[in-house]
Amino acid sequence: MSSIMMLKLSQSHGMKPREVGAMRDCIEEFSDSVDAIQRSIAEMGNFRSSEFQLMISDVQTWVSAALTDETTCSDGFGGNLMNGNLKTVVRGIIVNIAQLTCNSLALVNRYASEMASSSFVTSFLLTLSFTCCIFSSPSVARNDAQKTNNEFMKTSCSATTYPKLCLASLSSHAGAIQTSPKLMACAALNVTLASAKSTSTMMSKLSHSHGMEPKEVGAMRDCVEELSDSVYELKRSIAEMGRFKSSDFQLMISDVQTWASAALTDETTCSDGFEENGMNGKLKTIVGGRIVKIAQLTSNALALINIYASVHD
Repeated sequence: MSSIMMLKLSQSHGMKPREVGAMRDCIEEFSDSVDAIQRSIAEMGNFRSSEFQLMISDVQTWVSAALTDETTCSDGFGGNLMNGNLKTVVRGIIVNIAQLTCNSLALVNRYASEMASSSFVTSFLLTLSFTCCIFSSPSVARNDAQKTNNEFMKTSCSATTYPKLCLASLSSHAGAIQTSPKLMACAALNVTLASAKSTSTMMSKLSHSHGMEPKEVGAMRDCVEELSDSVYELKRSIAEMGRFKSSDFQLMISDVQTWASAALTDETTCSDGFEENGMNGKLKTIVGGRIVKIAQLTSNALALINIYASVHD
């Protein structure tokens, strides 16, 4: 319903190009989010007790991906140049959806932990009571859980190359990640993917704009191609994380590490193309800065993947 409302708004008159662009980018993110949530629901419907760990792992991955898409959509409406009323209305709806998704992921995590030690009925009742906790005023227990989640995130991020960026990009997911190294790695991959996709779209549009020198156009298009490869490789990493089987863990994690490393190489190659002295200073600063950030996010994601691999061992 929200996606349909935004589609209609994006086609209305009187909106600035920046607002129309943000709306359309958000619709694309919402489409990905809807697909991820539908995949989660389908996995929950395919429940078999013998394959529970595989099923719940897939559900956690897809819901985490949906949350990242929604957060990316919301970030697009944070600029000061946005119409105040439009920003308030649309961003409020998006934030509400992201909060619902975050709650869903927390419930999925609780269901997974309870299912390991009790019957389905007990798990369901405990999950239902947990829902009440989410929507009620904070309790001492909930505050303790939040403190534990935040400490886990700080500790995990301290092992990355860019700890401040790690915390800034993932802190909003602390409640959903809880103390799971796998969900931490999945969230990092999804945040990186969202950033790579949005930057690739921006660069593709810039490469078709007027007033750029041939050398700049060439560098932009080469970079778009590299980022396209990076997006593909990050998607493969996320897909592999969702196909977890305990018997194939080493093979799976090796594939994830390989795809994430390939994405980092592509991003570095793209960044190198903007280090030429002949580049427009402003263009170099804006685009180069975005690419460097993606590479740093990917580096952090790879570090968190390695942590997950070492903990699982």
